[in-house]
Amino acid sequence: MPYSFKSMSALSIKRQEIKYYINYLDYINLSKKISNVLQKDLHDSGPNGYKVRSLYFDNKSNKNYFEKISGIESRKKIRIRVYNYCNQTIKMEIKNKKNTTIVKESFLINNEDLTDLSRGNYNCLLKYDNQIAKKLYYEFTKDYYRPVILIDYLREAYYYNINNVRVTFDKKISKNEFDLTEIFRQDLEMLPVIDSRKIILEIKYDNFVPSWIKDLLQVSRFERCAISKYTLSRYFEK
Repeated sequence: MPYSFKSMSALSIKRQEIKYYINYLDYINLSKKISNVLQKDLHDSGPNGYKVRSLYFDNKSNKNYFEKISGIESRKKIRIRVYNYCNQTIKMEIKNKKNTTIVKESFLINNEDLTDLSRGNYNCLLKYDNQIAKKLYYEFTKDYYRPVILIDYLREAYYYNINNVRVTFDKKISKNEFDLTEIFRQDLEMLPVIDSRKIILEIKYDNFVPSWIKDLLQVSRFERCAISKYTLSRYFEK
């Protein structure tokens, strides 16, 4: 079974990740097929998926943004993530990426500290007894990081326990660059980031994806893309 984050104070996960753009009709077809053979992800309890909302941070020169669009091989993103607008599981995360290899360093924070962090106050990180929080405090204060954007989307997720394979369909990606302290507000005005008929298919795994899953998803039909919801949402000229 996939891990339950609620049981972890801090967690580091190394995985592979590949992404594709697919159209809405392909999504309907593939979602129906995959739902017949894989189990729903632990987060995914609704018929249409679950909401993911993330607050992203970057420094004063937008280093993380420009590393991505410049094609830097080793790069990272820093975010706070909540699910279904719920304040019971608030995850702070560093997502490190090199080619298709992802290392996520995460820990849970409480609601009061989320408020401070969303306002750019980082001293609360010092009370967490883990190296990830200490690393973030050092980087945030050394390099003048600040909250920059809220991004949310609807995710449909499936899981296969061999090689820890996770298949997700991300839909209705939207953003808000102004109300950064309103992470739990469900009626927050959000602007679409990409056409609603375009879906992001992600496959995450430990060692390899079984060939029957690749065949079921028809991945040979689609072009792999280096998709970043963060850079799509923050696009501006150099």
